Amino acid sequence: MTWDLEISNIAGIRDGTARIQPGPNAVQASNWQGKTSLVTAIRTVLGGEISTGTLTDGESEGSVSLQTPTDEYEVTLQRNAGAVSRSGTPYLTDEQDQICAELFAFLDEDNAIRTAVRDGGDLTPYLIQPLEQENISEQIQSLQEERRRVEADLNDAERAAEKLTSKTEQINALESKLEELQTELAEIDGDTAESSDQEALQDKLADARQKRERAEQRVSRLEAKIESLESQIEENEAALEAIDIPSAPDLKAELDDKQQRVRELSEEIETLETLYNTNERVLDEGHLDLVADVDRQIDTDQLSCWVCGHETTRDDIQAQIDALSEAIAERREQRSTLKSDVSDLKERQNEIQQQRREKQALEDDLSSLRSTLSESQAELEEARAELDRVTDRVDELESQVEETDDRRSTLEQEIARTEATLEQRRNVKSELEDEAAEREDLKAQIDELSQEIQSLRARREHVIANAREAFDDALEDVVEKFDPSFETARLEKHVDPDTGETADLELIIARDGREITVDAMSEGEVELVGFIAALAGYEAFSVADRVPCLLLDDVGGLASEHLQTLVDYLSDRTEYVVTTAYPEAGDFGGTELSPDDWDVVSDHTGAVA
Repeated sequence: MTWDLEISNIAGIRDGTARIQPGPNAVQASNWQGKTSLVTAIRTVLGGEISTGTLTDGESEGSVSLQTPTDEYEVTLQRNAGAVSRSGTPYLTDEQDQICAELFAFLDEDNAIRTAVRDGGDLTPYLIQPLEQENISEQIQSLQEERRRVEADLNDAERAAEKLTSKTEQINALESKLEELQTELAEIDGDTAESSDQEALQDKLADARQKRERAEQRVSRLEAKIESLESQIEENEAALEAIDIPSAPDLKAELDDKQQRVRELSEEIETLETLYNTNERVLDEGHLDLVADVDRQIDTDQLSCWVCGHETTRDDIQAQIDALSEAIAERREQRSTLKSDVSDLKERQNEIQQQRREKQALEDDLSSLRSTLSESQAELEEARAELDRVTDRVDELESQVEETDDRRSTLEQEIARTEATLEQRRNVKSELEDEAAEREDLKAQIDELSQEIQSLRARREHVIANAREAFDDALEDVVEKFDPSFETARLEKHVDPDTGETADLELIIARDGREITVDAMSEGEVELVGFIAALAGYEAFSVADRVPCLLLDDVGGLASEHLQTLVDYLSDRTEYVVTTAYPEAGDFGGTELSPDDWDVVSDHTGAVA
């Protein structure tokens, strides 16, 4: 798992190579020997930030290549118009991965987290900076704008619901006005000499219309009923036609015959088995002397048959017993075949009986349905005749009522205008009802958008919570391993009262039960806290899964034994740790990277440590 580096014109190294092994890797040398330049080269090929100083002063081009066991990465730096640009393929290509590495894995003196701790600054912007690549704020803003739009629609729907009350009142008023106009028209009709006849005619027409409506409803009901009956009859007739009952006139006789034969065979088998078992026992158990006189000879026994008295031999009797066995077997086979036939005949008999029952049930249903259909058709004819009669009466009465008077024309026009206005109000009311009906859907949309916003906000808060937890865990290790003068430190969360989100994370350090500032701490303790804060982000964003390397530089504020402890502690968290140190820092127990073979700038300038 070795990493091989080739460096050309990077910072203070003009030309050099380095082999990085898993675990601690320490480059120990005096000043101006290329320690920091090696870290810069590694950071450059991994995808970290570059500056004008990354390319060797006075050079127009430089490069770094990294060979891993599985891949090769190479970047080239070029100076153009005073600016330095990078080309090629670094280890990290995703911008969020690069930001995470720069903040939490490349821990040189200018690391933003370490600097913020030294300056007592707010760590929040740095601990959540990688989240900016996820555009969480923009997503939240977009969702909030969408929610505001839906809320505006909901407000419109609520206003529509409120308008419904007044619109209903307007409609009620118009209906009352229309009723008054119609009453007034009726009163005008009452001033004529024929008012009583006109009123009677109106009453007759209203009564006739009611009768016609009832007759129409009756016809409709009967038509629907007849249609349903005809459909049921058609279905039952089809089902009845589908039933094909096979003719089996001799089935019962055949079944009785076979059952009788089974009983006969069973009796025969029982008789034969008794005879067979008795004679077999006489021969097998040596009881011949009990039933016959036996003349035992060399080749076979001579005896008289105990049944018929004729002279015979033991072999002949055995042959007869064997014949009985065959007869029994033959009858058992016949009985088994007959039983199977009986079972098939019974199953067929049951199927025929079931089909006959189904057929009888369908025939009964059809008879009932046809009877009901006949009655309903007769009733329909009667209902239609009644409808025709009532309709003729309505037409006759309407023809008589259609005779109007000029005095009524103005009033009728007002009634028409009122009805038109009433229709328009009713249409508006219907539109308002439709708009108001959308309130539940709009509320559901608002809830869904709010949940999405909450989820995105929770993403930010989740990262902050993980960072605080990682900070606490790392602090416990540091207090145990380094025994600093302070006994505790934490990242205290301050919440924005308007948004409910974390506004900032304040670094709180306590010594002897009292809060202190970084000014009251030693340089080494400040550096330790800086590393702890960086490791909090390292764990929160799973940086070990992004880049398997931690870089340390300019940690002179730590005593040698503390630096060694820190490197050992960090080695448990990543595959490769590269640190710079002075020669007097001692052995780091890993790989020593020697700058002796590097061509560095100081070799040409005469710089000294």
